[in-house]
Amino acid sequence: MEKKISLSAIAIFILLFIVSSSVNLTAQKGSPAIDFSGYKTLKVKPSEADPSVKNWDSAHIVFYNKAIKNNKVLLWLTGTGGSTDHFPQSFFKTALDQGYRIIALSFMSMPGVSQVCKGDYLSQNVDCAAEFRRKRIYGDNTFLPIPDQYQDAIIPRLTKLLQYLSKNDKEGVWSQYLDQNTGKPVWSKIAIAGQSQGGGMAEFIAQHESVARVLSFSGGWDYSDSKTRKIAGWYSQKLMTPSQNVFATYHMKEVAAAELAEICKTLHIPAENVFALDQPIGQQPNKAAHGNPYHVEGIKNPVYQSIWIKMLGSGL
Repeated sequence: MEKKISLSAIAIFILLFIVSSSVNLTAQKGSPAIDFSGYKTLKVKPSEADPSVKNWDSAHIVFYNKAIKNNKVLLWLTGTGGSTDHFPQSFFKTALDQGYRIIALSFMSMPGVSQVCKGDYLSQNVDCAAEFRRKRIYGDNTFLPIPDQYQDAIIPRLTKLLQYLSKNDKEGVWSQYLDQNTGKPVWSKIAIAGQSQGGGMAEFIAQHESVARVLSFSGGWDYSDSKTRKIAGWYSQKLMTPSQNVFATYHMKEVAAAELAEICKTLHIPAENVFALDQPIGQQPNKAAHGNPYHVEGIKNPVYQSIWIKMLGSGL
């Protein structure tokens, strides 16, 4: 039986997390913003693509080179508390240079798995993390502790956005990313990159869809037992995406480095595709970074650009 968590408790979780761990993933402090003017940029509110959307309506952001017609999409999924108001500029520019087009998807990033699947609730439901992620990605199950509706889920929002772009941005030829028989995304032409919660979402999707590529940056560490820090059972499921196309990073000084290393092994990500980062922090640590400033280094610090290129491969 599911134990219902009160909305007031969730609100407290959200407030505390925003105060303690909000991280700006735009340009490095003191660095100039990167110029994206050479790429077509679109901003589409989720409610424009799907009028049933009522919550978390900040715009999806799309970048692409109009001269390239048949390249892959890189779907970006932010971490807990993140939104499309902030994105990792250096990484996005690198992905565009590698030939990708980018969709930074707006989805409900709060609360995160770690705010819900913990303590007594996790003890009563060891599959909490998998149920949470299924709800936030597909929206096709019942999971009461989070307020997400079907139209808020990641894949329904992506599908509606691709349908909208197909109709309203003809030069982008967006219909190539939708199966004309099923209406579902053509996963073979879509790579997924994500930070923290978003990285865990990318890994979860890779177990259920054969996507072009997965790039998990310190992807969330889900537990089946928070006291013993036993990782969640869902990590043991077989990947639908070929393992050689799954990549992951974590920093050796971040709080959950040991768990992230174990997760990579449990997911059977090839050792050569896992990057244990060790460079000094790229800027003055953000005091609001939940006491875990190294957690964002993999996606934020341009010193790792050569690793990003290995993970991305070619988007053409």
